[in-house]
Amino acid sequence: MKKAVSILLSAALTASAVSPAFAADRLALGAGDRSADWPAWAENARDWAEGRRVSDSFLRDPEVILTRGTTAQLLYEAAGKPTVTGAPPFTDVSGPCADAIAWAAQNGYLAGIGGGLYAPDRPVTRQEFAAILFQRSGRPQAAVGGLSPYGDRGQIASWALTPLNWCVRAGLMAGKGIDRLAPTDRITTAEALLMVRKAGELPDLSRLRTDLEALTAAHRPIGSQGEQAAVQYLKERFAGMGYEVTLQPYTDEQGRAGTNVIAVKKAARANADILVLSAHHDSAPTAYGANDNASGVAALLSAAEAMKDVETDTELRFVSFTDEENGKNGSRFYTDALTEKELERMIGDAQFDMMGGLGAHGSMVCTADGQANWVSGLLQKKDGGLSLGAETASDHSSFQLAGVPSVLLMQKDRGYLYHSAADTADQLDLYAIANAASTAVSAVKEVVSPDTASYRTLAREQGRGYAYCQTKENVIYFDSSLRDTEAYIGASGELVDHREVSGNGWSDSYDTYRYSMRWFGGEEPMNTYYEYRNGYLQGIEVRPGENGYTAARVGGLLEAMYGQPTRIGTDRNGNPYRSWQDEIYGKYITLTDAAAGCTVSVSKYAVGISNTLAAYPVTDGQANITDPEDKKVWDLVCSILPEENRKKITQFQLFTDGASNILAYTSPIRDEEGRADNTRFSISIDYYDVYDENGVPRDWSKLTYTILHEYGHVLLEDETQIDLSVSKDTHDPAGFITGSFRKAFYDKFWRDLSTSASAVSDYEKNPTHYVSRYGANYFHEDIADTFAVFLLGGKPAGDTVAEEKLNFFWADADMVALRTAVRENLGLGQREVPQPAS
Repeated sequence: MKKAVSILLSAALTASAVSPAFAADRLALGAGDRSADWPAWAENARDWAEGRRVSDSFLRDPEVILTRGTTAQLLYEAAGKPTVTGAPPFTDVSGPCADAIAWAAQNGYLAGIGGGLYAPDRPVTRQEFAAILFQRSGRPQAAVGGLSPYGDRGQIASWALTPLNWCVRAGLMAGKGIDRLAPTDRITTAEALLMVRKAGELPDLSRLRTDLEALTAAHRPIGSQGEQAAVQYLKERFAGMGYEVTLQPYTDEQGRAGTNVIAVKKAARANADILVLSAHHDSAPTAYGANDNASGVAALLSAAEAMKDVETDTELRFVSFTDEENGKNGSRFYTDALTEKELERMIGDAQFDMMGGLGAHGSMVCTADGQANWVSGLLQKKDGGLSLGAETASDHSSFQLAGVPSVLLMQKDRGYLYHSAADTADQLDLYAIANAASTAVSAVKEVVSPDTASYRTLAREQGRGYAYCQTKENVIYFDSSLRDTEAYIGASGELVDHREVSGNGWSDSYDTYRYSMRWFGGEEPMNTYYEYRNGYLQGIEVRPGENGYTAARVGGLLEAMYGQPTRIGTDRNGNPYRSWQDEIYGKYITLTDAAAGCTVSVSKYAVGISNTLAAYPVTDGQANITDPEDKKVWDLVCSILPEENRKKITQFQLFTDGASNILAYTSPIRDEEGRADNTRFSISIDYYDVYDENGVPRDWSKLTYTILHEYGHVLLEDETQIDLSVSKDTHDPAGFITGSFRKAFYDKFWRDLSTSASAVSDYEKNPTHYVSRYGANYFHEDIADTFAVFLLGGKPAGDTVAEEKLNFFWADADMVALRTAVRENLGLGQREVPQPAS
């Protein structure tokens, strides 16, 4: 393999030559002091190079372009100038570079260009240096997807795809601008030294990889053998590090048993502060759960490994929770069991959840409402690249409920394989996981240092004084359960009213819980009353008058947030009111000014999918769109799907039903008589699910997955798959054409599931029959979701029915060819194409 790559590199490094005199001048050892004009981003690399005794010829000018000769010399000096035996096997090499070139050739880092020549004066490009460094580092593994953010990835040579992907994933190389990697630009001394320094500091990922493979050997929903195996593995791993390990059994409302794993490193003082690092080891029933959340558990283990021998004046707890996927129940059980004394000592929690997933780039730190606390501030101090966000959908919210400042360390965006059968360990970016763990460890070491003051007073101020901030952008999930609602807002309510309403043969139970929350940008909390009908949220009433707010002040806050009211009137009691419609985030808000004090009612506001914002005709896969934001969405569609595959899409629409509802849908075009024509399709995408109200893009990894899912409908519901003269619509199996892919898939996997209700029932019994929970609703969603997961995931190695479905696609040559094309468009292609020596 080394020989093949050496041949490849010899053919690839063919940039224009510079004069031998230029190269010799730059290699004149000890030729003078370095200049002080190194860029700030490379100063550490310069200092590192000085410590390695790299010659001044490299340190004098950071902008000098490296040649094949100087590249060998730089690597040789950075390696400490090891002993070289023998001369370089090239006829065009002599002088100060000879030993370095001989050393590089003997180790397989650089090779000749054929004919006994080396071409020492040829400049080296960024992609060529990446390939050289990749070879020098032992051809390490890295998950695909590192190149997908870069618009110029099409300029990357096939032989450089894997090396450049590794360099980006490992953080050795960054882009030049937002989406430009510049693979063919010539590499400078500063860039090269920075990459060499970073390569020498990369973490050993072998332990991380072993943990991930063990944790993802089986699906791990609560009550499963897979979860039990994960618990045993964690117990042994923590115990092997020397921690005191406790297993906390938990049983959910359905009688399923799970276990929280608690590893403790006690401090010398009995009343020391307690700091928690946490994750959850359960998975969705459909998934091996590598990204969600073996990645977080692996980071937790990595942090525990790093802290096991560190002196600490703070009690450390490493906790892995069960049953996060059904409403953070395992962590709620843990925090409910804490004593008042423990809660008084507990200063914070940092939860690891979803890291390094395919399609996600970068990391962030989140609090329940996006407001900073001491934990998030310290983590951002350790890693300036961590943005602050709002998220409640993990176990940190259980600590916030208990009055403990908490944060979530996670990836940016959902990624491509969320809760799917293809969420496997080989799809993860291990460098991202290692970096997150390293950031947390750096913060923990500062906290536990005897030189650092206690955080207990600050933690109590931030924890017990916490009031959830309901911002304009926070979606309120009406119809969610009491437990899910409280987990979402990170607050526990006080039951203040209960009533029963009954009629002829029916009875409803209404419970009202009071919370202290911040609304409409107000600084002081407002008493907030959530009404639950039969345990599910129906409506909200805010009573700011109870907290000293006047109607005028609340009205001013509402107008500042929403503008002028859409309705003004008087209610049946003669009280004046003003109302606002929030179409984007699904809220209807009414401020009423009564003698007893002002109140604000908040209810669900629904917008149908018929709310079309823009429609564009598409001809031969092309659309003329002048609106820049609409065009970006269509351009994304075009960047994913090859032109030939877009030709049956004849209309592109932007609509909205508000944020967090339907993201996209596809349907056959109807003719003038209303008949569906499945030779032509419309694709519709919700504008406010891909942009916020300011035009800022949201999670486009989720959009990418959805586009592929919707294209699955086009591909597998067209006239080659369904005869609409026979069936009533594209979902009627009567019209599935004999010999078509759709009918074969239906006959193999769905024929015995006559209704959607029977499919849902089958999912409850056999979740591993489906690539996702969504796919279990209907046949047409299952085949489309399987198609999207097939395109984005790897080839299955297991034997579940879901993996049989994926392999059904893998067995079709046309589908595999389409997969290759889509993945190359997405920057997921990693093929190396060896070339013969010239």
